Amino acid sequence: MTAQLLTSELTTLLQDSKKKNPELRAATEKSLSDLNALPRTSEAQIVADLKSRPLFVKPFLLACSTRNPKFSGSAVACLQRLIVANALPTDTLSDVLNALRDSSSLGLDIQLKVLQALPSLLQNYSTSLTGQLLTAAFQVCFLLYGSQTAVVTNLAAAALQQLINTTYEKVTTDQGAYPQDAPASEVSLGDSTLLIQGSRLDAYKVLDDVCLLTEGHKPKYIQGATLAQNFGLELIESILASHAASLVERPEQLHTLQIRLMPFLTRLLSEKSSFSTTVHSIRVVKLVLVNFLGELDSQCETLLSLLNHLLDQDSAPLWKRVLCLELYKSFHADTALVTRMYARFDETDEGRNIIRDHLGSLARLASEKPAIIGLGSQSSTPNVPIDDSGEQAALQAGGLVGSIGAAVASIDLNTPGISTHWSQTKTPLMEQLDKQEPSPIPATYIYSLTLACLTAFEEGLARFLMPFTVPSEKKVKRKSTKSQTVPQDAGSQDETVPRAVSATKSTQRKTPVNPLSLTSHPLYHDIEIASHMIDQCWPALLAGSSTFLNASLDNENFHALIRSFQKFTQIAGLLGFSTPRDAFLTTLGKHALPSSRVTKTAPTPRLNDHEEKLPDDDSSRDTSPAPSISSVRKPESSGDSSTPIIGTRHLLCLRALLNLGIALGPVLHTSWSIIFETLQQADLLASVQGLAQKSKSSRSRSNSAAREEIGRANSDYLRAEITAVDTASSRLFESTADLDDVAFLDLLEGLCALLPQADLIDTHATANVTLSPHPPRKHQKLRSISGTAVEGMTSRHEGVFALDKVKDIIRCNIERFILVDDSNSGWSLLLTKLMAILSSDTDDSKLRIEAARALNDLLVLTGVNDTLSSQEVGQSSRARSLSALLAEVQALRQKSSHATRFSEQCGIDIHRSALDGLRAILEHCGDSLSLGWSDVLAIVSSVFEAGSRDRQTQPRSPILVRSSFGSLELICTDFLSSVPQSSLLQLLDTLYHFSEQNLDLNISLTTATFFRLLSDHLLRDESELSLENVDVNDIPLLGNTDSAARSKYYKVPVMWLSLLNRLVGITVDSRIEVRHSALHTIFRILDAQGDRMSNESFVKVHEATLRPLLQISLDQVSFKSDDGNDEMPPELFLDWSKTAVMIVESVSSLFSQWLDMYKHDDNLFNVLEQILGLFTSYLDQKINSVSRAVFGGLSRILSEIDASASDTFPLLGLAWSIWSSHHPVDHNSADGRAGDNNDALLAYLFCLGQLLRLTGQGLEGATAVTVVDKLRISTTDATASAYSTDMESMTPVQKAVIESLKMLPYIDSETDRLIVEIISEYINLPYQPTIDEGPPHHSFVALSKASMTVLEDFVGDRGKRNLTTAESGTPSIALSALHRSIYLKYRWKRVGREPLTWKKATMTAIAVLQLHVPLFKRPSPALQKYWEEVVNITNVIISADCKACQNKASIPLDEEFDIQAFSQIKNLLIPTLGSSDLTDDLRTKFGIYIFQTSLIHEPNPDDLAWPGEGLLDGLKRDHFGRVKALPPSPRSKMSYLLLDELFDLVADHGPSNERTDTHNAANPRRLARAAAPYLVLRLGLTLKMYIHDQPMRGRMPQPWSQKKEMLFILRKMVELKMEPSAFAGGEGMSPDLMRRKHLLRLYPLLLKALEAARMDEEMVRAIREALGAVEDFSQM
Repeated sequence: MTAQLLTSELTTLLQDSKKKNPELRAATEKSLSDLNALPRTSEAQIVADLKSRPLFVKPFLLACSTRNPKFSGSAVACLQRLIVANALPTDTLSDVLNALRDSSSLGLDIQLKVLQALPSLLQNYSTSLTGQLLTAAFQVCFLLYGSQTAVVTNLAAAALQQLINTTYEKVTTDQGAYPQDAPASEVSLGDSTLLIQGSRLDAYKVLDDVCLLTEGHKPKYIQGATLAQNFGLELIESILASHAASLVERPEQLHTLQIRLMPFLTRLLSEKSSFSTTVHSIRVVKLVLVNFLGELDSQCETLLSLLNHLLDQDSAPLWKRVLCLELYKSFHADTALVTRMYARFDETDEGRNIIRDHLGSLARLASEKPAIIGLGSQSSTPNVPIDDSGEQAALQAGGLVGSIGAAVASIDLNTPGISTHWSQTKTPLMEQLDKQEPSPIPATYIYSLTLACLTAFEEGLARFLMPFTVPSEKKVKRKSTKSQTVPQDAGSQDETVPRAVSATKSTQRKTPVNPLSLTSHPLYHDIEIASHMIDQCWPALLAGSSTFLNASLDNENFHALIRSFQKFTQIAGLLGFSTPRDAFLTTLGKHALPSSRVTKTAPTPRLNDHEEKLPDDDSSRDTSPAPSISSVRKPESSGDSSTPIIGTRHLLCLRALLNLGIALGPVLHTSWSIIFETLQQADLLASVQGLAQKSKSSRSRSNSAAREEIGRANSDYLRAEITAVDTASSRLFESTADLDDVAFLDLLEGLCALLPQADLIDTHATANVTLSPHPPRKHQKLRSISGTAVEGMTSRHEGVFALDKVKDIIRCNIERFILVDDSNSGWSLLLTKLMAILSSDTDDSKLRIEAARALNDLLVLTGVNDTLSSQEVGQSSRARSLSALLAEVQALRQKSSHATRFSEQCGIDIHRSALDGLRAILEHCGDSLSLGWSDVLAIVSSVFEAGSRDRQTQPRSPILVRSSFGSLELICTDFLSSVPQSSLLQLLDTLYHFSEQNLDLNISLTTATFFRLLSDHLLRDESELSLENVDVNDIPLLGNTDSAARSKYYKVPVMWLSLLNRLVGITVDSRIEVRHSALHTIFRILDAQGDRMSNESFVKVHEATLRPLLQISLDQVSFKSDDGNDEMPPELFLDWSKTAVMIVESVSSLFSQWLDMYKHDDNLFNVLEQILGLFTSYLDQKINSVSRAVFGGLSRILSEIDASASDTFPLLGLAWSIWSSHHPVDHNSADGRAGDNNDALLAYLFCLGQLLRLTGQGLEGATAVTVVDKLRISTTDATASAYSTDMESMTPVQKAVIESLKMLPYIDSETDRLIVEIISEYINLPYQPTIDEGPPHHSFVALSKASMTVLEDFVGDRGKRNLTTAESGTPSIALSALHRSIYLKYRWKRVGREPLTWKKATMTAIAVLQLHVPLFKRPSPALQKYWEEVVNITNVIISADCKACQNKASIPLDEEFDIQAFSQIKNLLIPTLGSSDLTDDLRTKFGIYIFQTSLIHEPNPDDLAWPGEGLLDGLKRDHFGRVKALPPSPRSKMSYLLLDELFDLVADHGPSNERTDTHNAANPRRLARAAAPYLVLRLGLTLKMYIHDQPMRGRMPQPWSQKKEMLFILRKMVELKMEPSAFAGGEGMSPDLMRRKHLLRLYPLLLKALEAARMDEEMVRAIREALGAVEDFSQM
C-alpha cells in the first residue's frame, strides 16, 4: 500500500512540475523509476529498500522548499507515509524536519498532515531525535502551536506534550549510557557546575526553556518559540506528574525548579493572578509539595506558609481560599505526606508550625461565619423549604410525597448549613482548567472543605496508627457467657476447666498495644511523629470539630465527622493521652444529649433528607409539656418549659461513644463514668420522649400530608438508630468479659458510682454491710438536661439505669465471678451495693426490685455455670450463691418501724425474685448439689412467718407460696436423692407447712403427694420395714430445729412414721381437697409398703395411722347435737361424709390386702374386729354414701376369704349381723334428704353375695326368708334416676338382686315356693298400677325379662334334681306369673328392646311346660290348677287385641311367632286334656278359646245365643243382612289354623291314634264332645252370614276374604269325619252317618245358602257338593 501511495503521489507531482520546475521534475522521474524498479514482494521489503535509498526523498524535499501549496501537499503526504512506515533514511531526518518546518506555515490541510507525521516521527525515530534534531522538532511543534487555528493549536499542544514526555522517557531509558559522540554541556548549579550530555542534556534544556517561556522570557535553546502561560504551567504539571522520580535524581532539574519554578509559583499565588492561572499554579504547587518536599524544603515551607495565610479571612478572594482548601484536602488524603510536613517543619526548631498553623486556620475558618453553617447549641439538619406552588402543591395535597414531582425547589447557594446537595460544586475548582472565571461557589462550600480537611486529618492519623495497636500474639477469646444458663456438654467442659482454673488472664482479651512502646519497630520514628501531631494538634482539632458538631450538617457530613472524631479519640486513648481522650469523650458525650435550650420546636427537616429528629408540629399544635412520669399530679404547663428531644444525631454520637468504650475499655480507668453518665442521660431522655410522643399522638393532628410522610420516615429512621445504639450498648457490656481484672474493677466502680449513695440507704438494713466510697470524678461534668418531665425522673432513673447495666455486666462476666476471688472480681462490691439497696425501706420499689434482679442474676448465673470450673469450685460457688440468697431473704424478713404497705409489697416482690433464682439454680444443678441443702430448704421455708412451732404457720403472700413451691417441687420430684439424710426432717416440716397453708389449694394438693415420694426415698434401701421397736407416741415434733434433739430421729422407721403422722395431721384440714389428697397419699404409701412390713408392723401402722383416721372422720360425721344448735353446716358435713367414705374404702382395701398376707396372724383379726366395730358406728349414722363405703369395704374384705375356709373365719357371724341389721333403704343422703340409694344398695347386695358365697349350703331358712325380704325391699325401694331407664337393661341394683337370687341354695320346698313367688313378683312388677304415679320410678321391664330367665333356670334346676312337686304349688305359680305378660301383648305400651316382654314370657312358658310335662306324665287332681294355668296361657298366646297394636306392620311376624308357640303347646296340652282327672269344664274352656280365636269375620250379634238360650239357638233366628264388607281378622292365619284345629279336635282318629294315652287316662272323645258344639256354631255362623248378606249385594261379588272362608269351611265340612260320639243320640244310625252328623245339623242352612248363591257358580258347586255328601249318607 505504501508503494501504491507513493507511486500515485509521485505521478501527480511529476505531472504538476513538468513545465514549472524542471529540477523537481527530474528528481521526481528518478524517484519514480527507482520505485518502479523495486521488487514488490512484501511491504517490509519495500520499506527496507526505500530506507537504503537516501535520494528517494529528494523530490519531496524540493517540493516543500518551493513553498507551493500544491507541491507541498503531495510532498508532505509522501513524507508522512514514509515516516509512518519507518521507511525514511536516518540521514535525511534533518532535511525532513526542515521541510516540515517550511510547510508548517502553509494551508490547514498541510499543517494537519504535518501534525499527523509528528507522532510517528517521535515513535519511530525517537533515538535519533537528540540535540539539534530534537530542537528542530520542538521548533516545528511551537511553530504550529502559534497557528491561529484552534484545531492546529490543540494538536500542536498535544504533540508538544508527547515530545516532552518522549524526551524524559529517554532520560530514564538511557540511564547515562550515551554514545561517545553525544553532545555534552556544562550547566551551572549555583556555586558549582555539572557536565551533562545526551538525553539528560535535552531534558534539561526543555525544562529550562519551558520554565522561561512560562514566565514570559525568551528561551535559550528553542529559538523562536512562544508559549501561553497557562499552557506552560500545564506542560510543567505534566513533567512533574509523570517524571517526578527522574527530576529528583537529576540535580540540574532540581536546580531549574528551585531557581525558575518555585519563585514563579510563589509570585503567582501572592499576586492577584487570574482564576485560570491560579488553578494551574495550584495544581503545579500540589505536585511540587507532594514530590519535592524534602528536596525543596525551604521553598515548600514558603509555599505552605503562603497557603495557610491565604486561608485567613479577607486575605484572598473566596475562590482562591477554596483552591487552597482543595489543595489541602488532597494533602490530608495522604497521611504520610502530612506526617512528613509535620516532621520537616513543625517538629524542627528552626521550622515553622505549618500543620499546627494550618489546623488553627481551619478552626478559625470554621467559626468565622456561624450563620452560614447554621451554628447552634447542637447539630441540626439543613432546612430547605418545600416548593408548594402549582402542581407540586397538588401532588402533596394528594399524598404523593416522595414522588418525582415532590422534589425540592431550586437550591439557593446561600442556603445555610452544609449539605452534599448545595455545599459542593459540580466540579472542583482545581479541575476547572478551561475556565477564566470560577463557577458559582456555594457559600458553605469552603466550610464543607474545612470539614473534609478535619475529618481526613483525623482519619488519616488513626488509619496509620491503628494497626500498631493490635497485639502481636494471637488473641485468645473468652467464651461468651451472655445469658448463659445451660452448661455445655461434658466434652467441652473437660477441655476448658484446666485452662480456666490455671490462668484466668489467658482467657481475656489482650490489652491493646501502645504504639509508642514499639521502640524497635522500623516505623517507630513515623509513629512518634504521628503521636506528637496528636498531642500538639488536638486542641485545634477539638475546636474545629466542636464547631461543626453544633452546625447544621446533612447526614453524610455528620456521619463522616462523627466517624473521624471517634477514630481520633480512640487512637489518642490507645497512645495513652488521657487529656485529649477525656476531652474528646466529654465532647462526644455532650453532643449525645440534647441541649437544654433545644425544645420540640426545632426546625422542620427537608423532605427527602433522612433526618434523624422527630417532625415538629404546627403552631396550632398544643405545646404544653408532657407530664412527668415520676409525679402523681400533672404539672402546670408553662410557656418555656418543654421536654428536650433526642434525635438520631444524639444517638449517633452516643453510638460512637459506646464504640469507644468497647475499643478503649482496657485503658479507660476512671473515664468510664463519662460513658455511663452519657448513656444514663440518653436512656432517661429516650424514655421521657417516648412518653411525650405518646401524649402528642393522642391529640388532634392538623399537619400537612407531606409533613406526616416525613414524620413516618423519620420515625422509622429513629427506630433504626435506636436499635443500632442498643446493639452497641450490648456489645459494650459483652466486651467487659474480655477486660482484665483491674480494668473490670475500674468499670464496675464507675458504674456503681451512679447508684444511690450510702447515706440514702436505711441504716438498719445495712448495719452489717460496709460500703466502699465512690471514686472521685476526674472528668468534666456533662451538660445538664432540663425539662419538666426529665427533672422529675432524673433522681430515680439514675439508680435504675445503673442497675440495668449492672445486670448486663453480670451476665457477661459470670466466669470471672466464679474463677476470681471475691475482692478482685467485684463480687464483694456488687453484693454490698445491691444488698444495701434491696433491703432498704424506701418506697422506691422499682429501684429495690431492679437491685434484687441484678443480685439474683449474679447469684443464679454463678450458681448454674459449671462449664469452666472444677467440681470443687462449682460446689463452692453454688454454696456461696445459696448463702447469699438466704441472707437476702432473711434481710427482707426483718421488721422495720419505717416499713409501709408499699415497701412491704416491694419486699414480697423481691422475695419472689430470690425464690425464682433458687429454682433456677435447682433446675440446673440440683442433681449434683452437695453443699447448701440446709440453706435451700431454709429459703423455701422463708415464705412462712418465723417463730411458730405449731401447725398454724401462715405464709406471707400467695405469690411467695407459688414461687417457693416451684423449688420444693423440683426437690421432691427430681433431686430427692441429692438431699442429705440430715435434711430430710427439715424437708418433712417444709412439706407439712406447704400442705396446711390455705392460700393456694393446688399447692396444698400437690404437696401432699410429695410425701409419697419422700416415703419411697426413705425406704429405697429397706428390704423389710420393722416397726416393733418404735414408740408410736414418740414421733418428732414439728418445727424442732434442735439438731441434738433431731439426731435420734434420723432413723428410717422413725422418720417414716413421722411422715405418716404429718399426713394424718393434714387430714383434719377444713378443705376437703386437701384432706383427700393426704388420704390418697397415706394409703398409697401403705399399699406400696405393705409387703415390706413385718407381722407386728401393721399393728403399729394401725395404731399410728388407721385408727386415728377412722376415729377422726367418725367424730366429724357424728357431730350433731340433740338440740341442733351446734350442728355442723350442711356443706361441711357433706364434705366430711365424703372424707369418711374415702377413709372407709381405703381402710377396707388395705385390710383386704393384709388379710391375704397375714391371714394366719391373730393380731390381724383383733384389728379387723376393731375396724368392724367402727364400721357399725358408721352405719348407725344412716348416711347413704357412708353405708355404701362400709358395705363395699366389708364386701372387699370378705372377698379375700376362701369359701372352703369360711368356717375358720371368726367374724362371719358379726358380718351377717351387720348386714341384716342395717338396710340402706332406711338411710338418707349426707344433707339429711332422701337421696339416691342405688350405690348403697349395690354395695349392700355385693356384701350379701360374699356372705352367701361363704355361707353356702349352711344357709338357714330363717336367714333365707330375711334375705328374700331384704331383696324385695332393695328392688322396690331403690331410687329411680330421672335421666335413665331400666327398660332396655337392668339397673345395677336389679342385676345384683337377680344374682343374689341365683345364689340362694335349696333348703326346702317352702323356700323354693318363696323364691318363685318373689320371681313372680319381679315378672309382674312392670304392670303394677302404682308405678305410673308419683316421682320418677323404675319401669322394671328389663328386670321382668331377666326374672323370666331366672324362673326358667330355677325350674330347670329343680326339675333336674327332682325337687319339683305338684303339691307345693310351685309349678302353677310359675305359669301364673307369665300369664299377664302374655295377655297384655298389645295392650301394654312399654315394649323395650327385643325380645318383647310378651314374647319372652311366651318362650319362658313353653320352656317351663317342656320341663314340667315330662315330670307330670300322669295327671292327678292335684294338677287341676296347673293345667288350668296351661289352658289360660294357651288362650293368651293365640289371642291378641290387634286394635291396641301401634305398629301394624309387626302383626304378621307376631302371628307367626304365636303360631309356632301354639304348635309347641298343642303337642303338650291336647294329649293331656282328655284325661279323666281333668274336668269337662276345662276341656269346654279350651274349646271356647279355640272357637273364639278361629273367627275370621265378626259374626252378626243376632246369630249368637242370647242369655238363657242354647249354644246353637241363635242360628235359628232371622235378621237383616249387612251390605258393607267386613274386614278379616288381622291374624287370619292364626284363625284358619285354629279353625283347622277345631275340625281336628272333633275328627275321628280311630283307636290306634297316637294321641291316645297309653294308660287310657286320656281319651280324645272327651275333648271331641267338648269341641263339637263349638264347631257346628263356628260353621253355622259363616253359613248364616252368607245367607243373609249375599242377597243384599245383588250382582256385587262377595268380598274375597268372606268367599275364601266360605269355600274353606265347605271343603272342610265335606272332608270331616267326626267322632261318632261327639253328639249325643243317633242310636241305630250307621257309623258312617254318625260321622256326618255335622252336615245333618247344618243341612237347612246349606239349602238356604244354595238359594242365596244362585249367581255364583263356584259357590253353588261347593254347596251342592256338601249337600250331596249329606244325601249320599242319607241314602246309605
